[in-house]
Amino acid sequence: AGVGECSACPAGTSSASRSNELTDCKCMAGHNGTSDGAACTACDAGEYKVATGVGECSACPAGTSAASGSNELIDCKCMAGYNGTSDGAACTACDADTYKSATGVGQCSACPVGTSAASG
Repeated sequence: AGVGECSACPAGTSSASRSNELTDCKCMAGHNGTSDGAACTACDAGEYKVATGVGECSACPAGTSAASGSNELIDCKCMAGYNGTSDGAACTACDADTYKSATGVGQCSACPVGTSAASG
């Protein structure tokens, strides 16, 4: 940028208006990094980060997963084969002879007569 022009923050960061230092660029929620003013990377799938700034992403609760770059605990949804009653809470594996093909909240269903499934 030329004299008097604004420069873009590094990837995965943002700053408030009228920021005047590179270190004003902070990791966005859903991104992790080690220092202000440096590029940040999106949280991996299965992780989330609510806060802005430096810090690590947190793992989703057991039996759940979230898309890369997730920024809320409720982004962690039950995986297929797991049942639960709310997003962001741990989910349990379907019992043997039950299944759940969709992600998100919901209960496992009994396998059709004459079929079976392993647990999870």
